[in-house]
Amino acid sequence: GPPSSGKTTLLQHLGTRIYASAVVLHCRGPKDDATAVLASLLVSAELAPWDLSQVEQRNLLTVFLQQRHSQNRRVLLLIDDAHNLKAGALEELERLLAFKIDKKPALELLVAGAPAVAKHWQDARDRRATGDVLVHSLSAARQGDLIGYLDWRLGRFEMRDLMTPMALQMIARLCGGRYGAADVLCQMSLLLLRQLKLERADARVVRQAMATLVARQGAKLEADQPVSPEQRPDAPPRGHIVVSRGGRVVTRIELGQRTLLGRSEHNDICLPSPYLSRHHAVIVGTPEGYYLVDLNSANGVLLNGQRIERAALCDEDILGIGPFRLKVKVPESLTQGSPFPDQASLSETAVMPQPPEENAAIWRIK
Repeated sequence: GPPSSGKTTLLQHLGTRIYASAVVLHCRGPKDDATAVLASLLVSAELAPWDLSQVEQRNLLTVFLQQRHSQNRRVLLLIDDAHNLKAGALEELERLLAFKIDKKPALELLVAGAPAVAKHWQDARDRRATGDVLVHSLSAARQGDLIGYLDWRLGRFEMRDLMTPMALQMIARLCGGRYGAADVLCQMSLLLLRQLKLERADARVVRQAMATLVARQGAKLEADQPVSPEQRPDAPPRGHIVVSRGGRVVTRIELGQRTLLGRSEHNDICLPSPYLSRHHAVIVGTPEGYYLVDLNSANGVLLNGQRIERAALCDEDILGIGPFRLKVKVPESLTQGSPFPDQASLSETAVMPQPPEENAAIWRIK
């Protein structure tokens, strides 16, 4: 289906409902080679792939599959944005799909991507006898589908009372059948609702939220020359975060004026875990320091062990997001205790929808 047509949500529902008893591993494009695919799957399996060679990664995953087989557990790979996987990554998935235990496939695949990927897997079936390839195409959502989806999403967080029926209809009409865009506009409307200190978001609030998104995107497109943080008069302090998982440091990342975190790879920092929301939280930098805003995530954010929705960040703070721990490092030049805005800036916390892309599909591969 087209972008934001619900492929990712459908994958997750298939993985958690139809395959409720299965072990589900996640991988999302882009991935350049076999090592990147194996690392992503091992992280999803809560194993540590770092500092391992490709052969060691493959052996570790093989042991994992054999253990699950001995427990009579099915293993399902969810592959999203498969059209962004390069040849080496696709070949590794082929190899995994052809792997058998007791003459039976060791795993199954659910793949979302573009039509060319369907042909690839149909060819792979002929080359490696990987099994049946079932293709299902998704069309753009109808307005009624989007309204039902938004109602379900709001209900999960007990927020149905914050949006009027007219607001939901307005969002559905403006988003052109795209679930992702509806998520973004709904989120922006809720942020604006909080800023305006209203009880419920109506169609007027939705229109204001849409105008904010359009204005921000327009300003972004009008910038002819990029301006470095050092050239900005209000440049934020240059802090960074140290990301770890299971007590092992994964990477060190410098913070900018706006750093978006979540499981989607359309974030500034992608933290691949099913326990994270697609866009989980954002860290905003100002001349006075940094603060974090939880973007209505399902499982929340812990700051030094306490769940927060919005808070200033100090040096040595520890953020808990799913299985990841993020240590905040702030430069000494930052003045501690400076006041932060009463409300998060909409332009800084907005999650922009991705540009449209034609002809995508979803496949279930056994």
